Amino acid sequence: MTDIYKMALLKADEIREQLGLNIFEPINIFDACKQLEVSVRFVDISMEGLYLIQGGGKNPTILLSNQRPFPRRCFTCAHELGHHIFKHGFKIDGLSENTGESSCDTEEFLVDCFAGSLLMPVAGIQVEFSKRKWVMGSASPIQFYTVCSVFGTGYKTLITHCKANKLISNNKANALSKVQPAVILKTIISSDIPTSYFKIIDRQPKSAIIDLEVSNYIILPDSVIIEGNHLEKIKGTEWGISYKAINPGIVRVYSEDKKFNSFIRIQNNSYSGLAEYRHLENIKD
Repeated sequence: MTDIYKMALLKADEIREQLGLNIFEPINIFDACKQLEVSVRFVDISMEGLYLIQGGGKNPTILLSNQRPFPRRCFTCAHELGHHIFKHGFKIDGLSENTGESSCDTEEFLVDCFAGSLLMPVAGIQVEFSKRKWVMGSASPIQFYTVCSVFGTGYKTLITHCKANKLISNNKANALSKVQPAVILKTIISSDIPTSYFKIIDRQPKSAIIDLEVSNYIILPDSVIIEGNHLEKIKGTEWGISYKAINPGIVRVYSEDKKFNSFIRIQNNSYSGLAEYRHLENIKD
């Protein structure tokens, strides 16, 4: 399996180079697919993902279930992109976000490794912990969640990826995995709220684009200025101010010192349709 992992890693690096990204930057997988001329469509079907080729092989398409948690859709999309990159043909998948541990099937293992390497490059993970002066071996669940927010992946997906790449021990991975994201969010906000996906965004340099879905939460630095009416303020916390995404659209978030400048793109809850239209309200295609 080592040779397969190396093949996946090299291909992920190749795709990043093709997209103009280095080995440290987060990648937005939906934007990446558009650049690679692979259509992505969200569908209201209970599945994980499906890769198919239409129009005599000229129209590669990835279908993603809108019923899955937001970060899971990102990993599934990268997984299905792997089938496209490695020319596996038609595939319908059920996977577990375990970056290579979901199947003993060679093709599935290959694209799981590819997805993990593309979304969470090891060097990028190390840099994100280092720039915050956090040590992975002793980092808290909130610190790990902050880093998974940078890469747009699931909390446990990051933990599994770090364990598989020997960045943390099995014992550390097991301890982190015992803490559920819902508990982390409750710890931050200090009150009961409906279970929902959330991101923790601090002031460290990061992607200029942050993707969310209506009903998701986000914790932002208390010094930033937010344009528009897309985010509803919940409360101030030790880690920043918490907000809930309430309207679809694109909102600019920035600081007066210009050290923080991002756009938050919010898609409708359970959106169905082409990925490039996901942030627009009442668009039917």
